[in-house]
Amino acid sequence: MMEWLLIIDGGATKTACALVHAESGEIKYTKSTSGSNYQAIGATSATEILQALLANVHAFLQQQDDSNIAVATFAMAGIDSPKDHEDVSAIIHNALSAIQLKIETLIIENDAQATLLGVTAGQAGALLIAGTGAIAYAFDGTRIVRSGGWGHRAGDEGSGYWLGQETIRAIFRMEDGRGEQTILKNAVYNYLRIQDITELASWLFRPSYTNAQLAKMGAFLAEAVTKKDSCAIHISLRAAHELVSLACAVLKKIDYQGEAFSLYCNGGAIKHNPLIFKTFSQEMKSRYPQIEVSLCQHQPIHYLMERTKMTYDSL
Repeated sequence: MMEWLLIIDGGATKTACALVHAESGEIKYTKSTSGSNYQAIGATSATEILQALLANVHAFLQQQDDSNIAVATFAMAGIDSPKDHEDVSAIIHNALSAIQLKIETLIIENDAQATLLGVTAGQAGALLIAGTGAIAYAFDGTRIVRSGGWGHRAGDEGSGYWLGQETIRAIFRMEDGRGEQTILKNAVYNYLRIQDITELASWLFRPSYTNAQLAKMGAFLAEAVTKKDSCAIHISLRAAHELVSLACAVLKKIDYQGEAFSLYCNGGAIKHNPLIFKTFSQEMKSRYPQIEVSLCQHQPIHYLMERTKMTYDSL
């Protein structure tokens, strides 16, 4: 029988899936669609998104001879409590039942936690993710702890959403005469194809608004920083300081004592803004000289695949 590993990366902005041949480790099928964080879009929409992805997976497997999904990892954003885990599990089981897709071993975890176990290969280490949201996980070899990731209404400082929000706020302040001049205005206006601040306000409060769309506004910061825009530099430095605070908080939870330790960083907010990553790295090294800070070199799906392989190999 041909055995497969199924990986679902259900983020706030995008949901990606991959089918991996269990023996060879080769990715044979991939597909992605919109975000599936049920806290943002609701359980019904999240179920529909997963069901559509799983239907494609089922169709692919039907074309293979005597196939079986040995292990499936659903790494989902929005699992922040036991109740969330229960709700997301129900969503996943409903989607699987609708497609009649059978899985021998099913793993349902917070997306950041699952990525941490993959990127560290099950060893002690920490992971900071600054994507649409911001969250940090640490593993001391025995227990996993977390800080952040409570959503934009509670925090998410330093995240893509936060950067987008600060970018938009800077433009409103500038247009009101309450803040400094910034080239971020032209970048955002050109991207949205708008002419004035009233149109920006209308864009923000339109019915189809999503957090992921606002997070995209923060992408203009990096280019503005290269052009020495003081406003963009200030926002980026504040983001770095917030992420340092987040990383330090999670290290304290595992009682980190200053030994050699790996801290991995992922997510567009930190990977695509060199000033944020440089400042973050320098501050962390100044506080903890033995910490090795590095950017994840692969997409999250790669680390989730490693996490799923570890489970398969242990069976």
